[in-house]
Amino acid sequence: GPIPVVELRILLQNTGFSNGVVFLPDQHFSVDASTRRKGEKMLEVSGDDRFQRRVLHVERRNKNDHSPQRKAFGREMCFLRLFETAVLSVHIHARGCNTTSKFCNRAKKIQILVSIDGTTRPLVVPFHNIIGHR
Repeated sequence: GPIPVVELRILLQNTGFSNGVVFLPDQHFSVDASTRRKGEKMLEVSGDDRFQRRVLHVERRNKNDHSPQRKAFGREMCFLRLFETAVLSVHIHARGCNTTSKFCNRAKKIQILVSIDGTTRPLVVPFHNIIGHR
């Protein structure tokens, strides 16, 4: 049968790096749904343009800002200077989750790669406060 799809909207804000910008490299996302007994990942939908990951909104502090010099290689989704904000839309194959609350109960964390000063590092974002219980 059909596989349920969940759209995640991820709010990112640069709250502490003032010495340049934080780059968000283009990347494939997955949600960790592992349990103590079994490792499991829910993968991003690929191969369907309707579910393409994208940046929905970027809030700039200075509207006339130009793109900064990039220290890393490859494509990027966006960049954030201090206190700037972006909203990402990512669609996940929510295999085995026929309701949103089931997805929320199973989703443990998502890893987002960020690039700062030419170094790319993982930012692990837990889901544990998604609905206020857990």
